[in-house]
Amino acid sequence: MRIFQSLIPIRFIVLLLLFITACQAKPDGAIEGSVVPMITQARVTALQAGKIVSFVDSDTRNGKFRQSLAPGIYDLSVSSSGSPFPLSFPGIIIEPGKTTTLPPIEITQSSGTATVSGIIAPGSSGARVTLLFEGKERTSINTAPDGKYGFIGLPAGQYSLQVNSSGFASDSVTFNIGEDQKAAQNIRLLPVSHIEGVDWNSGKIRAWGKGLPPINKSNPTVDREMAKRAAITIAQKNLLTILEQLELGPGQKVTSLLGERKYEETISGFIRGYSLVVEQDLGGGALEVELELPLTGPTGFTRLLTE
Repeated sequence: MRIFQSLIPIRFIVLLLLFITACQAKPDGAIEGSVVPMITQARVTALQAGKIVSFVDSDTRNGKFRQSLAPGIYDLSVSSSGSPFPLSFPGIIIEPGKTTTLPPIEITQSSGTATVSGIIAPGSSGARVTLLFEGKERTSINTAPDGKYGFIGLPAGQYSLQVNSSGFASDSVTFNIGEDQKAAQNIRLLPVSHIEGVDWNSGKIRAWGKGLPPINKSNPTVDREMAKRAAITIAQKNLLTILEQLELGPGQKVTSLLGERKYEETISGFIRGYSLVVEQDLGGGALEVELELPLTGPTGFTRLLTE
């Protein structure tokens, strides 16, 4: 009996501490709004760091929704089965005990019948594929373990895909889709590695070349043009050296994907599409140039790896 009586104060103290902690915890906030047209049921999903925290469906009678959330910053995605493009509301702040009210959200119904699908290689990269329509970001998904992705119910128009994956260079492709068309868009990602002349952030490669005028000088204009041609030739060779260092994976060169003959044909044609970004006189008739080529993007070298 004495032992039991001695435990009462301890239990009381523990309960008191739990009560105080609960009182000090910040109360939940909430977000509310409505979707139009009201007959369209939408799903409102709250995300943090790309992960779903919770979701709620709107009321089909009045289009309203309300969602309780812990205080913090959220990204909201509003989607409907009748629309192929979820609407995104980034950076929504939820304050303790307060309700954040969104303006009416218009859900655009689509009668699109086009689809786009493909494979992002390597399949194990766990890529994020973002779909843009008419220049605006519409929706994004993660690839399946085998690299496959797909978007359905799309209206006709111009689209872009942007692909991001940790450890790989970001890439993109732009294309047009017609009604009822099934478009296939594959993208091969290049692993980021240290290669002099490669700017992975901008998706470009650059190389320098220096040219000298002929020994027997004749005409200043002709001499300069010959020095420029010599500089461009050397810069092209340096571009080729950079491209030869690219790998698809550990120890896997680009030539292993295309084959030696096709690689040579592909690479020679691609290098001729350079852009001259710097042309500098060094004195004495010498000339230096810098050439640039797109590595990734709609016109980049990576497009040649998926054709």
